Formats: sequence, structure tokens, C-alpha cells
Amino acid sequence: MNLREKVQDLVTRDEVAELNELVADEPRAIRYLVGCSYQPDERVRETACRALGNAARHHPEMVDQVVRRLIWAMNDESGTNALTAPAVVKAIADVKPELLLPLVPDLVRLAADEGLHEELAETLRHLVEKFPGSVGRGIGESLNKECRRIEKKRRQAEIARKRKHGF
Repeated sequence: MNLREKVQDLVTRDEVAELNELVADEPRAIRYLVGCSYQPDERVRETACRALGNAARHHPEMVDQVVRRLIWAMNDESGTNALTAPAVVKAIADVKPELLLPLVPDLVRLAADEGLHEELAETLRHLVEKFPGSVGRGIGESLNKECRRIEKKRRQAEIARKRKHGF
């Protein structure tokens, strides 16, 4: 069984402890976990996300690159479907939140996307809890400002829709 098959088998069987050992010994497994995070089976996705979060303990530089690629994938310009990416980012925030600090501005900006908002906002709130003091306050203020902007934009769109239809 090659590495890809082994990762897929462990993820399918929800063998998180074995996945953690494998990833610690074999960093190349990270790329196959990313692939598993896009699978249609929710349980498979969740297991892959947890394993990616744990991979951040052993290979933070590699996981940092994964997060940066996922952030790019969540951008409209990428043309990809990255609706599962926020779950990976959240799993990493659970295990190694400091890895995400340099990426907070991008995460706040992406939280404006309706399809990504809930999970990214949850991840950002989690970071606020993990970093009390000025860092957490800054993240919280950025998130609140973005949420107010989104709500204002929604209200304006609703008013415009009502005007268009004569309400």
C-alpha cells in the first residue's frame, strides 16, 4: 500500500491516532490529507481536518503553506471551490492558533463571503479566545467591523430589491 492509499484508508477508518503518527513520521502525508478534506463524506472530511490540525504540531512550516494555499483557494479570483477550506483552517486554529496570526487580515476579508462567513467567523472568534489581551481584542474588533459592513451591505441590497419591486 502506497502512502496515498494508507492515508485514505486511515482517514476512512477514522484512525486519528495512527494518522498522527504517520504524519509525524512522513510529512508527505499532509498533501493527501488535504485531498481527503475535499471528499463528499462529511466524516472523512472531519477526520482529515483533525489530522491536518495535528500535523501543525509536527510540521508547522508545511501546514503554513497549506493554509496559504487554502486562503488563495477561498479568493474569488482563484476560480476554485474551497467551501471545505474553512474547516481545515479551524482545525489548525484549534491546535496551533499562532500559525494563523499573520493571516488574520486575509481571514477577516474572506469572512465577508456568504459561503465562508460562518466558519471563518467561528475560527476568528476562537482566535480571540486563544489570545486574550490586545491581540485578541484587535482580531475581535476587525471581525466586528467586517460583520457590520456585511450587515450594512445586506440591508442596502434588500432596500434596493424592495425599491425595484415597488415595495
